[in-house]
Amino acid sequence: MISPKKTSVVAALKNLLSQAKSVAIVDYRGLKVSQATLLRQQIKKAGGQMVIAKNTLFKIALGKKIDLSGTNAFVFSLSDEVAPLKTIAEFAKKNPAAAGLSFKSGILADRVLSAAEVSQLSSIPDKPTLAAKLVGSLNSPLFNLAYNLNWNITKLVRTLKEVSLTHV
Repeated sequence: MISPKKTSVVAALKNLLSQAKSVAIVDYRGLKVSQATLLRQQIKKAGGQMVIAKNTLFKIALGKKIDLSGTNAFVFSLSDEVAPLKTIAEFAKKNPAAAGLSFKSGILADRVLSAAEVSQLSSIPDKPTLAAKLVGSLNSPLFNLAYNLNWNITKLVRTLKEVSLTHV
């Protein structure tokens, strides 16, 4: 049984879980309040939301069996699957005092991920970078084809020009 006070927390967590594209479960031990506030702001800018809730309430909202122990923060990626995860990884690298900040596990498309898998996700480039790489990859063969086709025509024109100049 869940107390009436806690049903609203479970409902809010269920709502966030339904909206989230991915969820990271993060150990935030050792963070100072100012660091945690800064991290929350950066995650919000990246299109996510960091929530600290009781592990039991999160398990109830999730409806799956998941190993949660210790102090956990739940980071919901609302707009981009990896942007908030990248923010956490970059924050941990830039702030040596936040050494306790680490991924424990995660959830992506109804699949529970290990800490290593979440770390791999956090190392993927963001969407604009990936889109630019894709466009560059698609554009490169077309550019090379146009250059090579134009090169033959250019060579023919130059040859004809040389021949016409020598016969004049």
